Amino acid sequence: MNNLTFMAECRDKTNKMTRTQGYSSTQSKTISNLHNLSQIHMNCTLLFIHQHSPHVCIIFSDRALKSMLQALYMKENNSVFPPYSLSLEDVVELTVQESGPELDTVMFIHSMHFLASLIDISLIEQMETAYLKRLMQRVDDVLIQLSARVTNHPSEQYHSIF
Repeated sequence: MNNLTFMAECRDKTNKMTRTQGYSSTQSKTISNLHNLSQIHMNCTLLFIHQHSPHVCIIFSDRALKSMLQALYMKENNSVFPPYSLSLEDVVELTVQESGPELDTVMFIHSMHFLASLIDISLIEQMETAYLKRLMQRVDDVLIQLSARVTNHPSEQYHSIF
């Protein structure tokens, strides 16, 4: 092997390692940003609970769930970019626990998404504050569970809004 070929191979390996490190850095930043966005959405939800705006709370909580699931998807699938949307199968895989699939959590996440996408919100706007708080507490609990799998340090995990 001549020196030019050897140098070219070394350069290719160095470039490949640099690109991989760049992807890893981009991936971790994106995961962190999505995780933080989830916290921001839920913090906004808390403000709207007190203003009794149920539909706005549901929209923010749905976005918080989506951001957290995207971050978890990226981490578990070693993906550089978050998926625009997640299939039911993706959500089942992401919410699986050691004891098996958490189908009640999956159904809850999809129910929240359904409520957030409703056009006629007249029934949602009549929701009592106590029920809205219970609903947001359930979202909060799901985010706490998912966050523990997204971040490595307890100080970086999602903080409950209650």
